[in-house]
Amino acid sequence: MATPIRIGIVGVGLIGGSLALALRRAGLRTTAPGAVRSTIIGIDLHRASLLQARRANAIDLGFHPDQAPFASCDLVVLCTPTPALLESLPGIASSMQPGALLTDVCGVKELPCALGAAQRRVVFVGAHPMAGTEQRGFSAARADLFDGACVALCTPAGIAQGNGAWESAATAAVRALWMEAGATRFLELGPSEHDEAVAYASHLPALTAAALFEALEGAGAIEPAARALAAGGFRDTTRLAADGTVGQAAVHNRFIPAAARALSEALRNLAEASAQGQRTRDLRPLARRLELLADRRRAMPLPARKP
Repeated sequence: MATPIRIGIVGVGLIGGSLALALRRAGLRTTAPGAVRSTIIGIDLHRASLLQARRANAIDLGFHPDQAPFASCDLVVLCTPTPALLESLPGIASSMQPGALLTDVCGVKELPCALGAAQRRVVFVGAHPMAGTEQRGFSAARADLFDGACVALCTPAGIAQGNGAWESAATAAVRALWMEAGATRFLELGPSEHDEAVAYASHLPALTAAALFEALEGAGAIEPAARALAAGGFRDTTRLAADGTVGQAAVHNRFIPAAARALSEALRNLAEASAQGQRTRDLRPLARRLELLADRRRAMPLPARKP
């Protein structure tokens, strides 16, 4: 992103708004006196979100999708929830200038990449930044959301499909975008490989959080006491249940049934081990198993939690 370009961000909520703030932060750091910075165009259904983004200097211009100047954008980033993203992708691609670059942040990659490959007007690069919170809207956006994040990148499709030079340039451009936003790690993989991996890394935790919250709500007479005793563990474990965007992506992930069955089997094994310990009055085997799992979890390298 060495030369000024016009970037359209569709959806200026948590992810799109944070991307705009991060790009603006990078531009403010690197723009020399007299230089021309890139233009960031916010596109959103909600006028209030656009006004917030303008007041925060995250975007230069704001438009409703029906009036958005897609044809003037060099790069468009789709940052809406999965259902809206999948519905809008073909139309937005057809509205852009031939050869322009279209990318996304969708939590599943098979479906958007298939839509991107079905058209031959623009270059589509499926991407997925592994960052976020359970909060929504531009008010939750933060310029450092993607600092140190890992971004999954899929093989470019559309008019670049099969053209090595186009594919390389498109991947480099999207990588540069996310590097400007603060990302430091990149993983290039196919859409199916991404979806199978993210089923365990992101979608299954979201569904587990939802199931745990649902279990508490169905706890019967003990529910009030359980709610009163809920503290940091329950809060952190069920955090993703409040984030509908991850759940919407999980709905479209065909690898979820297998991942959910694997989790169900693990829980069943723990339940049987607990029942066996209660029957024999020997809880040591289960305690040792949980301690081994705790050691392995502590040894797993994961990004530090942002304050």
